[in-house]
Amino acid sequence: MIIPTGFTIWVVIKILIIIFLAIYVIFSLVLIRQVQLMTKTLEIGFEKQLQFFSFIHFLFAIGVLAFAIIIL
Repeated sequence: MIIPTGFTIWVVIKILIIIFLAIYVIFSLVLIRQVQLMTKTLEIGFEKQLQFFSFIHFLFAIGVLAFAIIIL
């Protein structure tokens, strides 16, 4: 089997890491939606803080994905 020049197992690992981080960004979007639905259903007194932290989590996930794309 002939392996093209520059194609190593590390390239595959880097691609898999970027794919995993992209899926994690999608998960964080789902988390935002779940928090919105939860705060509409339950009144627990700190709905705004939960929504804020879920949005910060989403921004952090996008930042990590962008950082990984730049570095890898």
